Amino acid sequence: MTRPEGRLLLLAAAWLLLPGLAGAAASPPAVLEPYLALASSPQGRELLAGARRAMEDYFEGARPGEKAQLPRAAGGAPGWPGAPVGVFVSLTRGGATRACVGSATPLGGTLAETVGSLALQALQTDRRHPPVRRDELPESRIVIAFAGPGEAVQDPMAVQPAREGLLVVTPRGTAAFLPGEARTVSWALRQARRIGVLGPGEDATYLRFQVVTLAEPARAVEGSDAMP
Repeated sequence: MTRPEGRLLLLAAAWLLLPGLAGAAASPPAVLEPYLALASSPQGRELLAGARRAMEDYFEGARPGEKAQLPRAAGGAPGWPGAPVGVFVSLTRGGATRACVGSATPLGGTLAETVGSLALQALQTDRRHPPVRRDELPESRIVIAFAGPGEAVQDPMAVQPAREGLLVVTPRGTAAFLPGEARTVSWALRQARRIGVLGPGEDATYLRFQVVTLAEPARAVEGSDAMP
């Protein structure tokens, strides 16, 4: 995930885990406990449904070449269950990430507004991929991830990528890798270099973090037995 601007984070690649606490950590940070409860609640399912509605509504009213507009606040929309945290919205298709974006700060007054904004941005602003087509949406799975606070580490090799996220911060931008996304830290660093965030011999700040995820049921892709 790159961060070309102060608020918006674009994921470099993603392999998101099933709903709940990603990885094998014994317990989430206190700030993520309300989100762990949300992941198994009706409100969590409403949040996923709202993200899909935002995408479907965009395609219903979009004209060729039109950019997605941020949704307006909706009465009764799910609020933040606790202190606001970083949020990612991903689309996966056939076991691979089709698009993913995130934000370290709220993009609206409610959690639903932030998720709705990111859902629309995911359709068009992941620079690694072309815009998502309308016909891809029914076969794509929506995953929402909530990121805990980062803990600075001097050596990125100390991060366990199967159970911890890795954040790479340089003057060029930010690259984030969710738990389970990178098989090795070396791979994550190569990706950070590939997208232009980490230069040769460049100083960087590295942070580890945990996430809580909620996801739609896996969807079959036509012509493939693969599942996200």
